[in-house]
Amino acid sequence: MNGLSSPKKPRLKELVLWVTTDCNLRCRYCYANGGDETEYMDWQVAKQALDLMLSHSDGFKVQFAGGEPLLNVDLIEQVVRYTQGWGVAYQLQTNATLIDTSTARSLKRLGIDVGVSLDGLPTVNDSLRPYADGHGSTAATIAGLEKLRVAGIHVGLTCVLSAENVTGLPGLVELASYLGNVEGITFDLLRPIGRAKKGKVRQADPALAARFVSAALRRADELALIGGRRVRFREVERINYFLSHGVERKYRCYFDASQYLVVDPKGSAYPCPSLTSFPEFYLGNVLEPTFINGLDANLRRCRGLITLPHYCSTCSERWLCAGPCPAQTYAQQLTGEIKPTECYIKRVFIDYARRKEVINHA
Repeated sequence: MNGLSSPKKPRLKELVLWVTTDCNLRCRYCYANGGDETEYMDWQVAKQALDLMLSHSDGFKVQFAGGEPLLNVDLIEQVVRYTQGWGVAYQLQTNATLIDTSTARSLKRLGIDVGVSLDGLPTVNDSLRPYADGHGSTAATIAGLEKLRVAGIHVGLTCVLSAENVTGLPGLVELASYLGNVEGITFDLLRPIGRAKKGKVRQADPALAARFVSAALRRADELALIGGRRVRFREVERINYFLSHGVERKYRCYFDASQYLVVDPKGSAYPCPSLTSFPEFYLGNVLEPTFINGLDANLRRCRGLITLPHYCSTCSERWLCAGPCPAQTYAQQLTGEIKPTECYIKRVFIDYARRKEVINHA
């Protein structure tokens, strides 16, 4: 689980293969500017990154990302074939618009976990996540989710939380429950980088975000009580783990623990997908023979570039929270758009988890 302690010498836990920068959508907030360029990772880069992970890890996950990773599905299949027997877990983050019956069956056969990006009901999602020609993508995403359901694939939804969709979170929970194969929802707060800076998508107001995240939690409980499919929240499940085990959450994520490696189509490596636009976080190129030298120290150097907000050091809930997203914190500090939205939301999740713990032990 993310957030657990790491050994003295960091061992890499997750490899993000950014298999293409191409995308069929033009999401207004995309930090990677997906679709503006059309670079595709080749086998040489992927193999080098995989071999590096094998020699520098005690077991790891491969996440296929982009752009839209299904635009380079042949490489994805080649990666899975090459790593068979390694004990590798696979995950793919997709907009789901390209998923037909054949693709869904292939993902099932390959054993790839699927995450789908969806920001709300069509009225808001179509505005935030349009095709290149401007028309909405929600119908195609839902059709893709249905193909995945028929193939027996359960998914996690990722919702990028912004001022434009925050009031619609209860509706997103209703849709997720109705779809039938959504295991849960992860909220990824908008970062003021990439296309978001020019797409006029604003960060959510902290108090408003807390109010509607709380409403989404209540709606999930209500639907479960009347027989609907239970929609879970990944952050609540993490908090539940640390509450039930009574241990400190030392790291927020694998970047925080210096155990994350992101490789783009050309082989350039970074410690986090959300920091690839900042040259100070460049780790080198995996095709370079000397890349592995000092990698651990380089990862720790990158983590040291980010200082968490001052209020984190005195917060009584730090042991459960582990602080806000380092990448978002860095982007906010550079742009001056500082909002403690994640802090407000985390408090909602912590209070909810504690109430549930009391009820469960009553």
